[in-house]
Amino acid sequence: MSVSKLSWADKHRPKTLDEVVGNDAAKKEFLDWLQRWDERGKAAMLHGPPGVGKTVLVEVVASALGYRLIETNASDTRKQDYLVNVIKPAAFNRSLFGSRLMIFFDEVDGISRDDSGALNFILELIESSRVPVVMAANDPWSPNLFRIRDKVYMIQMHRIRVQSIVKRLRDICKNEGVRCRQEVLMLIAERSEGDMRAAIEDLELLYSSREEVDLEEAEKILSYRNVETNIFETLRMAAFAPNLEKTSSSLSSSEEKPEDMLEWVFENIPHVSPRQSLFQALKYVAEADVLFKQISKNSIWRILPCFYHKLASAFLTIPQKNRVNFHFPNRIRERFKRFQHERNLRELESLFMKELHLGRSAFRRDFIPLLRVLSQNDAFRLGMLNRLVDQHLKELYGSIILGEARKRFS
Repeated sequence: MSVSKLSWADKHRPKTLDEVVGNDAAKKEFLDWLQRWDERGKAAMLHGPPGVGKTVLVEVVASALGYRLIETNASDTRKQDYLVNVIKPAAFNRSLFGSRLMIFFDEVDGISRDDSGALNFILELIESSRVPVVMAANDPWSPNLFRIRDKVYMIQMHRIRVQSIVKRLRDICKNEGVRCRQEVLMLIAERSEGDMRAAIEDLELLYSSREEVDLEEAEKILSYRNVETNIFETLRMAAFAPNLEKTSSSLSSSEEKPEDMLEWVFENIPHVSPRQSLFQALKYVAEADVLFKQISKNSIWRILPCFYHKLASAFLTIPQKNRVNFHFPNRIRERFKRFQHERNLRELESLFMKELHLGRSAFRRDFIPLLRVLSQNDAFRLGMLNRLVDQHLKELYGSIILGEARKRFS
C-alpha cells in the first residue's frame, strides 16, 4: 500500500473535467457559461450539497480554459485589506503573467449576515468586474444571500449516484494497491448519500491500514463511525464558522466526548497548521488539556465552555483553506481496533469454552498459546478449519490464533 501524508480525498482530487464524477449537465452548463461570458454577463453560483464537487469543478474548468484562479472564502471576506488589495485589483486586470483571471468565492453562504461590508463588496464586484466571478454555496437560499441571488446565474449540482461513486472508489483502490470487494464499495457509496468526499473518507478509514476488508468487518467499522456522529462534519462546521464564538459552539455541540474532541484537534493540528503558527496552536491545545484535567478532577463542569474556547482558539490558527483535511486520530483508531479484537476474542472463546469446559481466564492463559503452537502443524490447522464450518469463525481463528487478521480461508 502506498504511504502519503495527503488524505485520499486530496491525493485523488480530480485534475481534469473527465475525472469529475457525476453532474454532467451542471458541468456542461458551467463550461458553456464561462465560454460565453463577457463583461456584461452575470456572475455564476454553483450550489448543491457538500461533497458533490462544486469547488473542484471550478478548479478543473479554470485550468482547462487557461484561467488563473483567485480563490477566497468566507473567512477571507472578513479581511478588508485582502479584499481591497488582492480581490479588487484582480477584478480589473484581465490577465496576470499571460493568464486570464477568474475570481472564486467558495462557501459564500458562510458569510455572516452581520458582515454587510463583505456582502456589499461582492455585490459591487459582480456589477463592475472585468473578469468572471464564480461562487459556490451549499445553501443558496440562505437569508444571507438574498441580495446576491438575483444577480447571479444559478447552476444546481445534485448528489452523486451510487454507481458513479462505486466506480470512482474502485479506481482509487486500484491506485492504492488494495483489494476492494464490490459489496463493501456499495456499502460505502450508499452510506455517503451522494457525498463523494465522505465516501472517500470512509474508504480511507477502511483501507488505509488494511489490504482487504470483508462486508461484516466494514459494517462494524463504519457503524463505529456512525457513533462518532459525523465528527468530520462537525469539524467542517467549526472550520467555516465566522468567529471564535461560533467555532467554539460548533465543537461543543458535538456528541463527541470532550477528551476525544481534544484528541481530534491535537492529532490534526500538526498536519494542517503552517509551521509559523504551529507553536501557538499547540499552546492552546495544551492549555485546553490542562483545563480539562482540572475540570474532571474537581467536577467543575460549569467552566467546560472555557475548554471549548481554548480548542476553538487553536482551530482558528489554521488557514481556512487547510481546515478540511482532517484525519482519523491514531489513538482513537487503535482504541477501536482493541475493542474489535476483544469482541472477536470473546466470540472465539464462546465456541471453545463450551466444548472444553474452561473458564475465560483459563482459556486465554492456557489454551490460546497451545492452539498457536499446534496450529503451526498443517494437519492440525486444516483439521481445525474443517471443524469451523462458519466462515466468520474461520476468520476469527485466523485473526486470533494465527495472527493473520485478514487472511481468507477456503
